[in-house]
Amino acid sequence: MIEYIYSLPLVYAKISAMIIFLSMLAVAWFLPLNFIIQGAPDTKRWRDLRIWATLLTAVQIIIYYIF
Repeated sequence: MIEYIYSLPLVYAKISAMIIFLSMLAVAWFLPLNFIIQGAPDTKRWRDLRIWATLLTAVQIIIYYIF
């Protein structure tokens, strides 16, 4: 079984990593906004952690795509 995994092209590992990142991002966007901003002093848009998660995930996907 291990030999089969080692024989796969690197592109499958990159695609798997991107799918994992995108699935984590989907979970973050399914959380209700009230849960996201709970405990924040105000409800300004920049406090929405889903936006920050999207930006950081985009950076990670670009890094995984390049390398």
